[in-house]
Amino acid sequence: MVRRLLTRVVAMAVGVLVAEILYAIFRPSPEMESFDPSAEFGDPGLPTLRVAVVGDSSVHAPGVHGPGEIWISRVCTRLAGQGRHVVMQSFAVGGSRARDVIDGQLDEAVRFDPDLAFVSIGANDTLRGVSPGRFAGELDEIIGRLAETGAVIVQSGVGVMGTIPRLYPPLSTTMTLRSARFDRIHREVAARHGAHVIDQRSDEPALWYRDRSLWAADHFHVSGAGHARWAETTWRTLERVLGDGQV
Repeated sequence: MVRRLLTRVVAMAVGVLVAEILYAIFRPSPEMESFDPSAEFGDPGLPTLRVAVVGDSSVHAPGVHGPGEIWISRVCTRLAGQGRHVVMQSFAVGGSRARDVIDGQLDEAVRFDPDLAFVSIGANDTLRGVSPGRFAGELDEIIGRLAETGAVIVQSGVGVMGTIPRLYPPLSTTMTLRSARFDRIHREVAARHGAHVIDQRSDEPALWYRDRSLWAADHFHVSGAGHARWAETTWRTLERVLGDGQV
């Protein structure tokens, strides 16, 4: 009797989570333009730094007013200010999981032969029920392939996904716990390949909970103000890499 009751409770809890996930993904949202941030930055007469970006909608950024607001554009602008001609190419596709990067982005990114590669992936794997083991294997393949090019690699990690306004308890709590596990996977994979991970979780999660100006109109993607914070967090990681003379 008790076992049957527990089974029903678990089934109901799973059903609630699945319903919340479907609602979060498919809930009607305002139309928002996306942008390809691919561009050149700085004086073409300066030494060229080739930058590749693979990932999801965190790169083409529905919710900003133009490509200049996107975190990777802000970062490349600062790199150009340090005496480089930056050629940045984005291969990112909205909604991508790690498997999608392998199938549709990785080969082109490798052929681009980057000096510096950014991998912005993990949020959709976390939200859409990909197992940690599968994500770890797929992320390892992505970073391993990029490492073979000799590029310096910077990984996004996974932020505190429970801060997303579109997620409500208990899903927000579940996503906070899952995103912490997926962030650890980023760090484990990076350690194997000598890559670097952006410490998104250092950027005041409480602020992301309460400040709705950091979020776009769909309450899921990040606004221009949010991208500005992402850029600052990314730059703190990149500054250490620059200081070590790796780029």
